[in-house]
Amino acid sequence: RRCFVFFDFAADPQKLARYPEDFEQNRVPIPQKRRLGRVIVELDQARHAPRLCENLRRLCTGEQGMGVGNNKLHYKDRNLQFILPKYCMQVAIPNEYSCWGKCLNDEKLRIPGLAFDKPGLVAVGNHGPNTNTCTCMFLLNEAEHLDGYNQIVGRVVSGMEVLRVIEMFPTDRKEKSFVEKSVKTWWGGKPMVDVVVEDCGELQESEVDLSTPEDGDVFPEHPIDHSHAFDPQTLMDAQEKLREIGNRHYKRKDYAAALDKYRKAERYLEPLLRSEHHDAFADEDVRTWLSGGHRPKDRTAALRADLTIKLNVCQALLSLNAWHGAIAVADAVLLELVGKHSKKGEGALPNEPLVVKALFRRARARVGLSEVPGEVSQLEEAIEDLKQALHVDPENVEVKAELERVQSRQREADAKGQEMYQNMLKPQ
Repeated sequence: RRCFVFFDFAADPQKLARYPEDFEQNRVPIPQKRRLGRVIVELDQARHAPRLCENLRRLCTGEQGMGVGNNKLHYKDRNLQFILPKYCMQVAIPNEYSCWGKCLNDEKLRIPGLAFDKPGLVAVGNHGPNTNTCTCMFLLNEAEHLDGYNQIVGRVVSGMEVLRVIEMFPTDRKEKSFVEKSVKTWWGGKPMVDVVVEDCGELQESEVDLSTPEDGDVFPEHPIDHSHAFDPQTLMDAQEKLREIGNRHYKRKDYAAALDKYRKAERYLEPLLRSEHHDAFADEDVRTWLSGGHRPKDRTAALRADLTIKLNVCQALLSLNAWHGAIAVADAVLLELVGKHSKKGEGALPNEPLVVKALFRRARARVGLSEVPGEVSQLEEAIEDLKQALHVDPENVEVKAELERVQSRQREADAKGQEMYQNMLKPQ
């Protein structure tokens, strides 16, 4: 039978809030709830390592009772010992060997078809040959140097996103000490805030939902868990499917779900955008990009896909009446396509459909914001956006209709303002 165990992790959000710089540096929000989430592990290597798998199962259930070191053989209420970003995190029971009162021997360190070549594997910690103990390791990346030295006992089947949140927690060691595959990282250490296994135990197969989500989103929350090597084609295929799933949610008017899928697709493009950083390209006229101008040679497939998704994000925010957010996203797209102070072509906008979409959606966001009580009217700015869009695509019927509508509203607003000032100037 299949064997599943779970770990419920928790941490004090008030204590985590004391380290805002660490979270800001890692570009992750500070958790607002004590419970971080559940991680479910399938002990799928019992055929090759039956005793080590059984040891881990008992440590999760606590059924073994007390150990030779007078400690309860149960991971519940135990803190994570180490968080090693880009490598692993581990939980252990100090001064205990195993549920049998001694270090366990290695069973099958090299399993055909299985290696430390991807994140999400679960292994047993040791201090050398035949010294397996109560230490459980959650792998966060490939770790091929462990092949033949540590025993793999299972894999994470649910909750990898929880481990990714914990991975970014502040630790007592922050010195960058090595470079792995051109990605700067650091060895971690003891968490500055206790991350506790609030509960753990065994689950029946019927209690674990491994079915495919209804919308077809089978992709992990973080791209490294889908392709740890960040293979370009794999990530491009994934983001395209996520965008299509988001489009289906949008057509069903589930705008929040659509926005979530678009944001996830953006995350899958981030590794590619980092590797294709614009500063890596030379330009014939350095003044162009120093002044913020766009360089067409940088328009890679990943960049175009990112701009398309950002415009989808903008549309979803419009449907949710999140006007400020929609304006910010449209600004980012236009900055990429046109530049902040571009002088190329004497200020002419590029003949690019994405520019028209960005200007049109920013105009709609500005119109929506102008209707919010207490907000300053941005109708004039919206009219200017629509006029710029017509410069690029003079025959766009939708833009023309929107421009007429906004101009009519602007005239109404001007008339009301003029009437109000005339009333103020009348003698009492």
